[in-house]
Amino acid sequence: MAEALTAVIIGGTSGIGRAIALRFAEDGYQVVVAGRDFERGKETALACESGGAPRALFVQTDVGDPSSVEALAQAVVKPFSTPHVVVNCAGILQSGKHVLDQDLDEDEKMWRINYRGTLLGCQVFGRLMSAAGRGAILNVGSLASFAPLSLPAYT
Repeated sequence: MAEALTAVIIGGTSGIGRAIALRFAEDGYQVVVAGRDFERGKETALACESGGAPRALFVQTDVGDPSSVEALAQAVVKPFSTPHVVVNCAGILQSGKHVLDQDLDEDEKMWRINYRGTLLGCQVFGRLMSAAGRGAILNVGSLASFAPLSLPAYT
C-alpha cells in the first residue's frame, strides 16, 4: 500500500490558508493545520476530515518562534513522517498607518510573523525534506510584491 500524502498548511486557520487546507483534503491528503487560533484551527482540521482528508490534525503554532516551529515539525513527523508538501501562508497586515506613524512594536510583529515565520518554515521543513529526499514548499506572498498597496509600511 502506498504511503498517504501529507500536506502541512502553516497559517491554515483562516482565509487563503484555510482554503488551501480544504483543497488538499479534497485531493485526499492527510492535512496538518498550523496557526495561532485554537478554535479556528480545530474547526479547520474537522472540516478537512469532513472534506476528504483521511486524517487531519491541528497544531497550535507561533510561526515567529523557532521552538514552536520545531515542535510543529515533531508533531507532524511522529504520526505522518516527513510531509510531502508544506505551505507557508501565515501573515498579518499592518494597521494601515503611514510610514511616519508606524509603531515599531507593530512593525517588529509583522516582520516576525510574515518574514521570519516563512523563513523558519522553510528551514525546519526544508531540512526534513532534504533528508528524506522529497517534498515541496510553497510560500504564499503578498500582492505587494508586484504593486504598491495603500499600506506603505507593510509594502
